[in-house]
Amino acid sequence: MTTTLARSTHPRHLVARLLEQPGLVHLVQGLEAPVLTRLIRHIGLEDAGEIVALATTEQLKGIFDEDLWRSERPGKDETFDADRFALWLEVMLEAGEAFAAQKIAELDEDFVTMALYKHVLVIDVDRLGVQMTSWERLSSLQRGDDPDLIERALDNCAYHEFEEFRVIAMNQQSWDAILLVLVELDKEHHALLRALLERCCAMSTVYIEQYGGLYDVLTSEEMVESDAAAEREDRREQGGFVAPSAAVSFLNLARVTPLEELLQARTYDAVTRAHFRAVPAEPRAAAAATRRLATPDGKTAASAESVRSFLEVLREADILPPAAEPALLTAGAKHEDELLFTSAIREVMARDAELYAKRLMELSYLVNVLISGCSHEGRAFRPFEAVEAAICTCNLGFERLLGERAGRKKPSLDELASVLTEHDAVKMFMAGWSLLHHEVQLFAADALRRTLATLAASQSDAEVAREVERVAVGLGADLDAGKPWRARGKLGRIKQALGGEARSVFRALLDELPTLPRGVGRGARPRGGRRLRFISTAAQIQAIQAWLEQPAVVGAKGPERSAPADARAKPRRKRPQPGSSRKK
Repeated sequence: MTTTLARSTHPRHLVARLLEQPGLVHLVQGLEAPVLTRLIRHIGLEDAGEIVALATTEQLKGIFDEDLWRSERPGKDETFDADRFALWLEVMLEAGEAFAAQKIAELDEDFVTMALYKHVLVIDVDRLGVQMTSWERLSSLQRGDDPDLIERALDNCAYHEFEEFRVIAMNQQSWDAILLVLVELDKEHHALLRALLERCCAMSTVYIEQYGGLYDVLTSEEMVESDAAAEREDRREQGGFVAPSAAVSFLNLARVTPLEELLQARTYDAVTRAHFRAVPAEPRAAAAATRRLATPDGKTAASAESVRSFLEVLREADILPPAAEPALLTAGAKHEDELLFTSAIREVMARDAELYAKRLMELSYLVNVLISGCSHEGRAFRPFEAVEAAICTCNLGFERLLGERAGRKKPSLDELASVLTEHDAVKMFMAGWSLLHHEVQLFAADALRRTLATLAASQSDAEVAREVERVAVGLGADLDAGKPWRARGKLGRIKQALGGEARSVFRALLDELPTLPRGVGRGARPRGGRRLRFISTAAQIQAIQAWLEQPAVVGAKGPERSAPADARAKPRRKRPQPGSSRKK
């Protein structure tokens, strides 16, 4: 039997259900760009033409910022995906050449120039003719160029001429879509098209003059791409996003700065100050929310029921989170295992709305730092993971700042609120990040080094011993580079020798943001009762170090260690020895 959820989450069924919604234009245009991006990706860009046709230019800018830039890994700067842009043009053309050309005309000129130059070569026909005539007067031995060969090569390319400009296809697959948009721009936005062709021609001329001198061509292309990338980063920064390079710098700064210096800091670090200078002081989210259901004349374009139905369809398809999703930072009853940092946030929320808003702004920044600049299990953080990780890391710093203020007794709400009033969340995160790096990552790497040495010495198989030694050498290189998390990927080469338990623990502790291994340390729980996956307390760090300090017992399957005292494993019932009898 097919359920309602199964029907709605299938892309084609989802499109059909969305198209049935009353007031769909207003509903779609009321979505934030990241939500609309997720919706289009879920449907598939090729099947999302009807949805794309309803998007505003501002939404498309946000979607392009998300969808057209790709990074090989977290922390590495993103590059423009030219093929994806061509696919977007084809989808936009489904709504007509006029629609596609109008949307392109409303985008940033640097961005459009860069996108076009990825697909076409633009030459000035009159200037090229003069150059080729002058080449004919020179000996081919002097120039090394054959005008006839150049002319034949140009004639064999697909091209179109706009006045003195010849636009030549560099990618035949994208040419039809590019040409349709350019022709429409020539009809409706002639001045813009000319400006675009002049800029592309200036870069292409370098290629023609050098004829194969790729260095100058690449330099010109990189210049316009860097301009477009900078404008994109500025737009994203206004929405709270953090550039990968800035995020990596922030995290590295937290690793190398002495812990005491972090704890004594009274102002934000340089990277954070630069970010908050660029972000508007007054959040725009609240203002945007009040506009979503109102048209320019103040009338609602969609009923409350249609809005509810529309949002429910998006939730069923996992485009939006469930309405009743438990949050780590919400008002209400507290859990007995709640983090001190979370309790302090709740208390500040009840006492000082302005300070509460500031701390949440800092948390939002930290979440975006993790998403942009940190990997998790070899991939980018998902938003809900980054929220949990930021809060857990802040709690480590919060505990250190709380120190001995409360002595051995449980701290009062006044004491918790006082710490969060005196110290910002960014400082707490940086202190927690430093603790994780030095007291977990490096501690685990040192323990792994000792384990590998023992394992190599105990191996009877020479080839296995050599492989273990190679992993140990790689670990040393990763530590010298200041990136111990790279070693976790090498453990798969010795998984049989190392043993499943040890490999699992070391992979968790050597991640770029270490996670709490199963059975090691007792995790705090938020209101929903779900155990947190990230290391959040000093007690957990102590339990981890105690586990790592236990002597390894190297056997046929590798090191095996006894479970720590707080692992909460069920006690095993002793089996009666042969010949013994149970008392009844």
